[in-house]
Amino acid sequence: MYTFLIILFVLACFSMVVVILLQAGKGQGLAGSIGGFGAGSAVFGGRGAATFLSKATTILAIAYMVLCIAIGYIYKTEAESTQQSLIQQKAAEELTLPAADIPVAPIPGTQQDTTK
Repeated sequence: MYTFLIILFVLACFSMVVVILLQAGKGQGLAGSIGGFGAGSAVFGGRGAATFLSKATTILAIAYMVLCIAIGYIYKTEAESTQQSLIQQKAAEELTLPAADIPVAPIPGTQQDTTK
């Protein structure tokens, strides 16, 4: 779920960048850039491109904010569920560490003491 939301978030970001860059500057924009000589106004009309791109920007901005909140909420709940105290982490490390292969000196007076 988290990966799916991240993918949607990245797509919303790129889409919003494209839509914002296509919007009209001072008197130009998508309608003026398609074919020039008024060919774009046949597709979008004089005000149609600005309205379409403004609505697309608003929708993508809302999607961006909702995805930010959803990703933050999911990340927080996943982090809380896997969070352990320092004591629990240390105990888990001690249980998983292998025993050291250190030779043990024989204790005098036992069967292991072969120095006599």
